[in-house]
Amino acid sequence: MGLNIASAFRLRNKLKERIKTLSEIAKETDVSKRVGTAENTVAFDGKTFQEVVTEMNSLMATLRDLNLAINKANEANREDLIPLETLKAEIAFYESTTRQIRKASRFSYDYDERGNRVKIENELLLDQKTVVSYYKGLKKKKDDIEEKLAHSNAKTQVDFDRSIIEKLL
Repeated sequence: MGLNIASAFRLRNKLKERIKTLSEIAKETDVSKRVGTAENTVAFDGKTFQEVVTEMNSLMATLRDLNLAINKANEANREDLIPLETLKAEIAFYESTTRQIRKASRFSYDYDERGNRVKIENELLLDQKTVVSYYKGLKKKKDDIEEKLAHSNAKTQVDFDRSIIEKLL
């Protein structure tokens, strides 16, 4: 069965999760034992620490190879991926700006020379409708690019044998 980019991403996530799990267990495991006693293998479901280290080396090498294969296959998407990253940063800025505008106080209060409280009208530095409209336009562009990438990821093949990963998991 062929491996498309979308499937490769899912397999890569499983691979990363296995690496993370083993790493977390390894951090909490004794790396020494008393001379003449058997190693406690319970933490690694019957494997020795040395076997887990060997497995981690294999998992990491496979992850590296898969990432290289995904990167090579992703060349077809590069023209969309680069603008998408910039678009995400721009959206984050306008999302923050939109929130600030929505929270902005339309009025403030001060005291006149007689000590009476006076309501003062504030004006926004940017037109709210324009900013919100631009923000929504950016989100639409992002959605369109992501939709295009999703279709491409379902079709674009990755030159990698998925059974290598499936054996490791």
